[in-house]
Amino acid sequence: MDNANHITKKQLPPSQDFTFLKGEAMDYVQKHIGSEWTNFNPSDPGMTIVDQFCYALTELGYCTDFSVADILTGPDGKMEMEDQFYQPYEILTTAPYTVDDYKKYLIDGVDNIDNVTILCYSDNVFPFNKVYQVYLYIDPAITDPAEISGLCKSAYYLLNKSRNLGEIFNTPIALLPVDCWIDTKIVLEKDADPSTVLQELQTSIRSYIFSKVTQSGYNTLKQNGYTAEEIYDGPQLANGWILTYSLTDKKDTVQGIDLVPIIAAVNGVASVSGVQLYQNQVPVAVLQSQISEILAIDVMASFQNQKLSLNANGKELPADTFGALRSNMDHFSETLACINVTTRPKVPKSSFRDINSYYSIQNTFPHQYGIGDDTLEDASQPVQVAQARQLKGYLTLFDQILANQFSQLANVSQLFSFKNSLCGAPSDEETFYAVKDKYQQKHLEYPVPYKMFSPSYFYQSLYTVPHIKPLLKDNTAFNYSSGNESPAEQLEKSWFEYQQDPYNPYIFGLMKIMEEEKTNLDRRNNLLDHLLARHGESPKLIDAIIHDTVYTGDKRKDRIILKSLYLQNLGLLSYNRQKAYNFLAAKKIAATSDGNLEVSLPKISDSLFGAINENTTDFIFKSEQINKKEKLNQYDFNNFSALELKLNLLFGLKNSYKNFISAGLDNQKSNIENLFNTTIYKTIQKALWFSENRHGSLLLETVLLLKPLTFTLEIVKPNAVNQAYYTMNNLSFETVSNLNYILNATDETTLDTDLQNGYLLFSGTKYAVTAGNIATESLNDYVKTAASNYSFRITVSSGNEKITIASKVFKKSILLAFPDFIPSLQTPEFKKRLKQFLKLNLPFNVSYECLFLSTQELETFIPDYIYWYESLRYKDKLLPVQTASGDTATVQTTPEIVINPVAAALNLISSLTSILETRNGTH
Repeated sequence: MDNANHITKKQLPPSQDFTFLKGEAMDYVQKHIGSEWTNFNPSDPGMTIVDQFCYALTELGYCTDFSVADILTGPDGKMEMEDQFYQPYEILTTAPYTVDDYKKYLIDGVDNIDNVTILCYSDNVFPFNKVYQVYLYIDPAITDPAEISGLCKSAYYLLNKSRNLGEIFNTPIALLPVDCWIDTKIVLEKDADPSTVLQELQTSIRSYIFSKVTQSGYNTLKQNGYTAEEIYDGPQLANGWILTYSLTDKKDTVQGIDLVPIIAAVNGVASVSGVQLYQNQVPVAVLQSQISEILAIDVMASFQNQKLSLNANGKELPADTFGALRSNMDHFSETLACINVTTRPKVPKSSFRDINSYYSIQNTFPHQYGIGDDTLEDASQPVQVAQARQLKGYLTLFDQILANQFSQLANVSQLFSFKNSLCGAPSDEETFYAVKDKYQQKHLEYPVPYKMFSPSYFYQSLYTVPHIKPLLKDNTAFNYSSGNESPAEQLEKSWFEYQQDPYNPYIFGLMKIMEEEKTNLDRRNNLLDHLLARHGESPKLIDAIIHDTVYTGDKRKDRIILKSLYLQNLGLLSYNRQKAYNFLAAKKIAATSDGNLEVSLPKISDSLFGAINENTTDFIFKSEQINKKEKLNQYDFNNFSALELKLNLLFGLKNSYKNFISAGLDNQKSNIENLFNTTIYKTIQKALWFSENRHGSLLLETVLLLKPLTFTLEIVKPNAVNQAYYTMNNLSFETVSNLNYILNATDETTLDTDLQNGYLLFSGTKYAVTAGNIATESLNDYVKTAASNYSFRITVSSGNEKITIASKVFKKSILLAFPDFIPSLQTPEFKKRLKQFLKLNLPFNVSYECLFLSTQELETFIPDYIYWYESLRYKDKLLPVQTASGDTATVQTTPEIVINPVAAALNLISSLTSILETRNGTH
C-alpha cells in the first residue's frame, strides 16, 4: 500500500512565524502610538506595510536557520573551510615530541619497521638537552645487511625532519636477533591444521616479546568508542592511526612459564607441557637480551630440531612434515588487519544557499500603491508620482536594513575568517569587476574601489529596487552624451555608469554610515580574540607580546593584522611548536663558486628605496599582500625552527628590518654614488642578510656545534689498586654519547671484565680502550657513573684543545642572536616582550641566551656561521664532471664544495667564545 502524503501542522520558530511576528509588531504599535493610529484593519496602508515587513522577516528567519555548513558553501558547491576552521587532524595533532610520538612517527613513516625502542640520553655530562638512540625492530623476513642499513638511514633522515629544539638523534640501530629455541610438547585439537598452529604460535610469541604495531582508520576507531582526542594524540600519520596504549615495551627477559598461557591461547592448541628454553643452543632458565638485542624464538627451527613436538590425533608429527613452511614463517604477520585506513572524518554535506540576493518588499505591494515594477512615472501626474516616490523612500529604509541583514548572514564566512576582509559590500565589488577586462582590472580609473580596512558589518546596494534611481543622490551625474545616443540609451548608460561608480554618493555614504572606524576596529579585534580563545590561545598574552609591533603605526590596526596573521598560520605553528630545523635538508644560504662558498653579504637593489609604505595603497592597508608574504608552509619548518618563524611573525621582524633599510637608504639618496663600502652600506647589508636569510633572528643550537667534533673519553676507578685508568681517543659524537650511556648503565663487575680485556661493548661492537696512568691533576671534573665506582670525563680532542664542553658557549641549549643596530630591537620594551615570548614558547628544559651583536662582531660572525651552517650538509661532497679529451670522453671527480666540518665548527665556537667573553656573562 502506498504511503499517504499529507501536510503536518508544526509550530514554526518565532523568527519564521508570520502570525507571531505580526502580533509582536501590533503589540508594540498599540503600546507606543497613542491615539495617532486607530485603524488596525487590513484596509489600512499601515497594516499592509506591517504585513509585508513581517513576511520579509520570516524569509530572514528562514535563512538564519540554515546549517552552518550550508551558509559556508559557495556557488561552486564547495564549503569554505580554509582560513575558517582547522579540522581535527590539523589542530589536535602535534609534531613528534614524546618518545611515544617518535615511535608512531617511525612506524608510520618507514616501511618494514614493526616496532621501535628509544633511549634518551639526558644527564649532566653533556651541556645540551637530549640525545636519542633509536633501535628498530625490522621485519624478521628482511635479512639483507644492505637493506637493513638502508632502513636505518631512512629512519635517521625522517627523525631529523622532526627533531625538537636542543635535541639530536644518533643513527638508528637495527635490533640484533638473539637466536632462541623452545622445547615443549603441544597437543593439538581435533581437526587443527598443524602448519597454521605453528604460524600463529610464531606470531603470538613474537608479539609477546615485542609486538608489531598495527594502524587503524579513523572510522574504525570512532566506532570502537575512541574520542577524537585519543585518536589524534600524536603526530599526523599517513597510513592509519596508532593508539598510545598499543606501544608496548620490548621484553628483555622471558621465562618458560611466561610462554605457557601464550601457547595455550593459540587456536588449535589443546594443551602444552614441559616448556624449556634454549639461548644460543644452551638450555637456560631465563632468556635474556641487551637493549640493542631482540629475543628471537624460532618456532619452526625448534620443531625441525625436535625440541618442540606436535601431537595430532594421538600421533607425534615428524620434523620434516612442513618442508615448505620455513619461508612463510619468517614473515611477522598479525591477525588484526587494518581494514579501513581513513585518517580523517568526512566533511559534512552541504548545499549552496543564495542568501545575499535580495527581493525588495516593494515588489509585493498591491498594484494600487504604484511602487513595484509598475511604479508611477507619468509626468502628467506629478502629485501621484511624488506620493509614490515618497512611499518608496520610506520603504527603502526598511529595504536597506533587511538587505544588509541578508548580506551580513551571507558573509558570516568573512566575519569569522582568520583573514581580514577588504570590502564591506562584496556583492557590489563582484559586480564592479565582472564587467572589467584584464587590462581594466589592472588600470582602474578609481583607486581601491569598495576597499576599507577589515569591515565587520556587511551591506549591499539596492539598485534592483524598482525605479530606485530618482531617489538616489546625484543620480544625474552621468547624464551626458557624445551626441550619438538616443534619450533612452543615454538614460540607460547614465544609470549603468552611476552603479559602476564605487564612490557615488549613495554607496559611498552607505559605506561611511555602516560603522565608525573605532567601533569597527574594536569589533574586529573582539572577533579575533574569540577565534584565538577557541583555539586555546590567550588573547591577553598575544596582546602583551605584539604590543609594540608596527605595521601601520595605528596600534588597533596593528593588533588586528598580527592576530589575523597568527591565526592563518596557527595550524602549522601549533603542530610544529617544539620543532627545530632540519640541518640535513635545509636550503642553502650561500652560493658556490669554483668549489668555494660565497659568504659575501647581499647586494642592495633599487627596489629597497622607498619601501616603507609599500604595504598601503591610498591609505588602505593591503591585507592580501601581507597575508601572502607571511604565509607559512611546511617547507619553512624544514629551514627554520618554529620558534624563529613565530618570533618573526608576532614581532614583525622582517618589517622592522625593511623599515630600517629603507629609511637608511632614503637618508643617503643625495650621496648614493659614495654609499658603497661606507659603514652605513655595510650595516644595511647585514640587516638585509638577517632579513632575507634568517627571518630577522639567528637561532643556534649548541648541540649541533659539538656534532662534527671528536672527543676523548677518560675512565678511572679511583679506589682501585694503582688507580685503574683508561682512555679512548678520536671518538665521534655518536660513539661518545653511546659509550656515555654504557658507562652509566653497566654494573661494576661487567665494566671490570670488559675494561681489563681492553674494550667497551656497545650494540655488539667492541670499542678499544688504552690502559695507562692517570695524570696528577684533580678528579673534580670527572663524573661518577650511575651503577659503579668508576668515574669518567669527556673532553674535546678536535682543534687546539682549548675548547671544552664546559665552556660558556655550551652553557645554554640555544643562542639567539640579533643585530644591535636596529632601533626597534634595542628598546627595553622589546627585550621585555622577547623575554616573555621565550618563557612562554620554550620547553622548561631548554635554556637560552640572547645576544645583540655589533656591526664589528657580525663582520666575522656571519661568515663563520655560513661556513658552519653549510658544513652540516656538504662536508666533502664529490661531483662527477664530464670532460672531453679529443674524441674520448673521460670522467673525473672534482669537489663541488670543500668544507672541513671540524674546522667550521671550531671557528664558530671560537667566534662565539670571544663574543661571550667580552660580555662577561652580563646578558
